[in-house]
Amino acid sequence: MNILFDFRKYDGVVGGVEQGVIQITKYLSSHDHKVTVLCKKNRLQSVVDIYRGTENLDILPLEVDTHAMSLKNRRLDSTTIQHIASEIHADIIHFFYNWSFPKHKRIQSVLTIHDVIPFTFREAMGLYRNLFLYKPGLRKACELNDMIATVSAFSKRDISEKVGVEEAKIRVIPNGLREPNPREASLEDELRRRYNLDHFMMNVGGIHERKNIVRLVQAFAGLVNKGYTGKLVITGNVSGHAYQVKMKRRIDVVIKELDLGERIVFTGFISERELDSLFHLAEILIYPSLYEGFGIPILEAMKMGLPVITSNITAMPEVAGDAALLVDPINVEDMTGAMSRLLDDTGLQDELRGKGRQLAAVYTWDRASEMYLALYEEVCA
Repeated sequence: MNILFDFRKYDGVVGGVEQGVIQITKYLSSHDHKVTVLCKKNRLQSVVDIYRGTENLDILPLEVDTHAMSLKNRRLDSTTIQHIASEIHADIIHFFYNWSFPKHKRIQSVLTIHDVIPFTFREAMGLYRNLFLYKPGLRKACELNDMIATVSAFSKRDISEKVGVEEAKIRVIPNGLREPNPREASLEDELRRRYNLDHFMMNVGGIHERKNIVRLVQAFAGLVNKGYTGKLVITGNVSGHAYQVKMKRRIDVVIKELDLGERIVFTGFISERELDSLFHLAEILIYPSLYEGFGIPILEAMKMGLPVITSNITAMPEVAGDAALLVDPINVEDMTGAMSRLLDDTGLQDELRGKGRQLAAVYTWDRASEMYLALYEEVCA
């Protein structure tokens, strides 16, 4: 097949969405499919570096500075990208990041929507943008594209119910997982010194309302009161956005009230190498989010052999299965009890490690790529 792939979201950092584009396009090109990748003109050189040596793949720059939902991107979707697709005789266009607006469509298209969090948690999104841009924009994007892909059965239901898309138009294609970095003893020692760590549990994901950090801190306080002597390490960037500053202040107030200032570590942004080293060192991943469309950190931790506690709502029980302890993320005592139980039960730890590694092995980008290829063929049939 001849596939045109939208990579406008790439801004120099390879996160989960960017990793998906890279892995899927490399897989398809290595299996004799022709792939063309669209990127921002100001990121062209770094995209060329990412794909250096990849055969059957071309890279085309677009005059655009942001991937955000906007009139300029709407025009690109409907005119420029359609013209490119026609010129290269593409079979299909894959828009991989949540929205696209191919109004004057010449080529059939697939849109991947990873989640619809702003329909439930507005968080940093302004009220006007949420009500008058994001929500109607997403509905229009789902209408204009031929097929919608998403990452979990939960997200399929959520998109159908909240956006108003028939389930028959939505296909579930789970994410794959990146390969862990090799273990580095020197980096592990440096992280122990940097954050003054002996033994600890960790949380991944940053400071957002849905990440449920206030209740996590309260649950951790209960664990400390039971005699736990370790720390809680929370990774993720706290940006300068007013919303995140406000959230961090709320969390800091609770930490001060509970006298946990020396026991909770906020790392800010860390690299994948550092994250993997912390996964190797930690005792538990505690991930009590209130909403996830998938939950990659759950599986990344499992792949590294780390026992996991996560929420029993949204996509998390679907992704974690019986390879994690599931808790009610609203119930602080439930979280405390699960952490205490897992720390005290080495047999349970070993059981979850084994199940977790086995489960994580299923989530590969090769598998996702094959599922996408089948979807392209279905749409083009």
